[in-house]
Amino acid sequence: MRYRWFVDQDKQTDEYGVPVSRAEYDEALHPKKKPVYEPKEMLAIAVVAFILIYEWFAGDSALVMYMCVSFLTFELRPLARLCLGKHGRAAGNALTGFSIAMFLGTLLWIFM
Repeated sequence: MRYRWFVDQDKQTDEYGVPVSRAEYDEALHPKKKPVYEPKEMLAIAVVAFILIYEWFAGDSALVMYMCVSFLTFELRPLARLCLGKHGRAAGNALTGFSIAMFLGTLLWIFM
């Protein structure tokens, strides 16, 4: 239920004169935080990590391992941006380039 209590009378309407509830005003001040990874991304990371561990112990194909490492490297970007502060964007871009180069190199290796 949205409430309409305001301390300041000038905040009761927006710039066009439309009445604004206090809840809408508070939601605009405090936007919802987005999680680092969505649940589907976490599932994909878990599946790829399981495939990587299986390939590590089975030793079937090194190409699948390189594909898995390429994907996991690509998924490290949000963590790099979160943990490294002002250098996070550069590190994220470097991880993106490295993972794409590794993926393309693996595809080239498959077709050789």
